[in-house]
Amino acid sequence: MSKTKLKAFTLGEMIVVIVVASIVIAMGFLMLNMVKKQVRIIQKTYHQKTALQFFEATFIRDFNTRNAYYDVSKNRVSLKSSKNSIAYTFLDDFIIREKDTFPLKIVTKKLFLEGFETKGKFIDAIEINLSEEFSNQQLFIQQTKDAAHYLNTPNN
Repeated sequence: MSKTKLKAFTLGEMIVVIVVASIVIAMGFLMLNMVKKQVRIIQKTYHQKTALQFFEATFIRDFNTRNAYYDVSKNRVSLKSSKNSIAYTFLDDFIIREKDTFPLKIVTKKLFLEGFETKGKFIDAIEINLSEEFSNQQLFIQQTKDAAHYLNTPNN
């Protein structure tokens, strides 16, 4: 009988192909996990920036349209006008404004009245220092006062 050689892959060649394919697939999964992790970080950063911008815009608007009072015992800034009032309660990991919750971690806050730091009830500016999670950002929000305010305020 004559032996004819069939054209086929050997067992060794098939094992090499399977090993190479498994390495390529494993690298693909590793890259996919790295991309997913980066996307999660980008989403978290985006949500933090959005929350910070929303808080800042809302607080500036409320702060400039109402009179501000600080209650030390409740760690709350009350903003009152003739029509309504809004309260901002400052907690360690977030700030509460009525039904809104801002996930901002505050390290320190300073209260000011007429350019001087105060611990008193009346305030016209606030400095908020955020945690490392927010790149140690600092917000300084002050009331915009018109000329009538300075004309009606007696000189000391």
